[in-house]
Amino acid sequence: MRHKQRIAISRLISDLIKSDEVISREEIAAYNKIIRSFDISPEELFEAQQLTFEDAIQFLHYMSREEQQRLYATLSTAAAAGYGCVAKEALLLLAISACLNDKTDKYTLLTTETKGYRTDDKYVIYIESDYMPVINEEIQANYDTIANLLQLWNFEFIYIPKLSQTFRDMDRAYLYDILRYMNPRLSEELLDSLYERLTQFTTESYTRDYLAATSKKDYFYDIEPSLLMNIGVSLLPPATASQRERFCVNMLAIRLENETNSVLKEIHRIIDNYENLISEPEYHRPKRIKGLFRYHGFYKQLFDFLARHHTNGEENSIRIDIPARRIWMHNMEIPMSATQLATYVFILHQTFCTHHCGLIKAGQSRPLTDKEVKRLGETYRAICNLFRDTPVVGERSYMEEVTNIRGYIARVRTLIENLINADDITYYYPKDSLDKSMYHVTIDPMKIHIQDLGKEYLFADYPIWKIINN
Repeated sequence: MRHKQRIAISRLISDLIKSDEVISREEIAAYNKIIRSFDISPEELFEAQQLTFEDAIQFLHYMSREEQQRLYATLSTAAAAGYGCVAKEALLLLAISACLNDKTDKYTLLTTETKGYRTDDKYVIYIESDYMPVINEEIQANYDTIANLLQLWNFEFIYIPKLSQTFRDMDRAYLYDILRYMNPRLSEELLDSLYERLTQFTTESYTRDYLAATSKKDYFYDIEPSLLMNIGVSLLPPATASQRERFCVNMLAIRLENETNSVLKEIHRIIDNYENLISEPEYHRPKRIKGLFRYHGFYKQLFDFLARHHTNGEENSIRIDIPARRIWMHNMEIPMSATQLATYVFILHQTFCTHHCGLIKAGQSRPLTDKEVKRLGETYRAICNLFRDTPVVGERSYMEEVTNIRGYIARVRTLIENLINADDITYYYPKDSLDKSMYHVTIDPMKIHIQDLGKEYLFADYPIWKIINN
């Protein structure tokens, strides 16, 4: 068995034991047995702390079928230890089994960093990047049946058109009062705009705009109709003293067939598998909350995302003045040098204007191709020239600049840490991606503005990017 596979097994057993937030003597005994059985070293256990659940599943795809079966049997035994296999453990086992047995790319495990996520939320969400009539017609015709089946097992079915309809059915004055309560600075014009967004939101927009933006996953830009399940949260402790612990939500995407009754078939399959895994099922009588504004879990995250596009305040925003070579974050000027500012804008550009959604760390995750080196070098030089009096054409190669760029990023991080409150720093900080292969910034791109050419632009609409990207 390979080193990476032993690390992956460590990640899975760790998440499984911690999932119900109770660690029994029996679970510790099962844990120790697995460590001995798969000959996992203390160093591999330590490395596993920084591995995401998504990456762990990918590593285990390369195990032999016999090894996968032995692993799943061992994990199932560990889950049943102590108080039996509870709901959160059953969800993890369901996802592990689905992914390891998948031969048709039907199942995809996704991990994304989150903030303020409720670990007890259990959702099944219908997603699609393009409207699929057959499946939507089936959901609309069988919505109550699907929702009731899932709710018996304490899952909530989320269908975005139904959510938009809920907002449309609410008393408009009541909803406006809530929106004013959430943000007292909203003008009447912005209130109308936000109301329209809430009542006209679509599944395609939710998938491409919300999921893709918040997860930083290209996967959601072009996805076939699927069911998305929250299967739990992983905690990644700080790798160094200067870092913070990270909470990562794990999701299982289940691709649907474009055929009649495909949703109902998949819902029954999910429930059957879940029922076979859980030791003591908790049945819940279907209960609907009608006409009231829900502000927790999924609903809170979605509403906050939609509302952020309509606030007229400057908190949690970035403003860049190109001619003045100045930058403001959280309504505060950050004193960066021209090169530091160019490097930070370079990270923003790579995060929001490229398909890989971040600045690739040269040589750390994988070797860069000659084409990538040339492209990155040209882009970095062009952005640096925005902040120079005299543009420079012939300079060192991008690979020669890499060491300097890392130094500039470190100094930018220090400036942000020293000047911005810890609760707000996450929006601006050039973070490492979960697999540490990229730097990226997680602020909403709609909150970044550039002043240049006598106008103000949203970051992605800045006309210079069209020249640089061509």
